[in-house]
Amino acid sequence: MSTSIADQDSAADEARIGTGLPTRLAALGITALLVAALSAFAFAPTLVAESYSWVEHGISESAAQGVEGAWLARGGLILYGLAVVWLVGLRHSLWGPLATALFAVFGASMFGVAAFAAKSWEEDAVFVESEDVLHSVFAGIAGFAFVVGLLSLIVARQHRPVRAAIPDWVAFLVAAIVPLTASTSVWGALQRLMFFTTAAWYAREAWRVEPIE
Repeated sequence: MSTSIADQDSAADEARIGTGLPTRLAALGITALLVAALSAFAFAPTLVAESYSWVEHGISESAAQGVEGAWLARGGLILYGLAVVWLVGLRHSLWGPLATALFAVFGASMFGVAAFAAKSWEEDAVFVESEDVLHSVFAGIAGFAFVVGLLSLIVARQHRPVRAAIPDWVAFLVAAIVPLTASTSVWGALQRLMFFTTAAWYAREAWRVEPIE
């Protein structure tokens, strides 16, 4: 009987700090989805017209209306959304209700960004304006949800050592500042840096080992 109780206590502790096998497998799956999404964003420019520049043009434009090969970037957006929604279910106890809700909104918004495509970068391109507007709305909601959600976590984790908070602050600053460069000639490169940074942050959260208090 004592052995059984000890085993149960050990299993409970393992689940409590997020180191159990199901948690590790989930973290691996989430990381794989994030890597697949980033790979799609990286290779999408090879499928679209040569006039597309990954340095100047954003990910949304490689997934734009009427663009041949746009399926790859759109697929990447869906994979990214799936990864975040999965992570929300995995880490809600560590994040708390506010951050959990906002990151859930972020993940759902990625589906909206993929479903409603932006207009093409080409000046003479034909596009549906209402769809382009909806794309911008969902993109704006996603950006807001990530920045505010992460800020709420930073505040909640303020008791931690400064060194431990550095990844949170880096992701927050990149996500808050990069969107302000949308009209520059290096928007595409900076947006890809932002997606890489936020994906790295989400992956780190998937593998986090932290007691639930």
